[in-house]
Amino acid sequence: LLITVGASLLGFYGWPLAERMLEKPASSEEITSDNMGQSAVRYGLESIALGALAVVGAQQGIIRGLHPLVSSAMGVTIALGGVMRDLMCGRDLALGASTGCQSYGIASFSGAVVYVALRELHVWNCAGSTSKLLNGGIPIGLRILLGFGTVFGIRAAAWQNKPDGLLLTMDESAESNKKSVDRLVSLLTAKSPPAS
Repeated sequence: LLITVGASLLGFYGWPLAERMLEKPASSEEITSDNMGQSAVRYGLESIALGALAVVGAQQGIIRGLHPLVSSAMGVTIALGGVMRDLMCGRDLALGASTGCQSYGIASFSGAVVYVALRELHVWNCAGSTSKLLNGGIPIGLRILLGFGTVFGIRAAAWQNKPDGLLLTMDESAESNKKSVDRLVSLLTAKSPPAS
């Protein structure tokens, strides 16, 4: 308990100090839209934490005997602590912004699903044999690594697609849907050739 409280206090009070140390001096030549600067470090650290939280959240659902889908969802809900932190610290929420935060929920859910699916496959494969369950099947380290790797891969893809984003914005989705409906209406209202 003391280690947990100590780590929480260190993270809460140490993060602003670490942020100031990682900032580059603001000069017009150094920071451009193509130069991601220190935000790449922050994004990478955030992705590592998100991967760990997705796997830990899914594992907590499994330990409590919850359904695999609920366990996967816990991999997302446990990651909402970052949103709560931003609210409590008075920081701007950047969900869906060009910082790649769109991928937050998708990445954590995907990583949790991979971890839970591999765990279910492991249990199914080793059913009826306690020794196989403990010593055989899919090693836990591999399950953790693949769940974490899924989160990190999706976050990396979101970073690569920046500023376009991993998903369409609401306005882009509405425009795309309108074009699809217009095409469908034009196809349905087009006159068919007369039968001979």
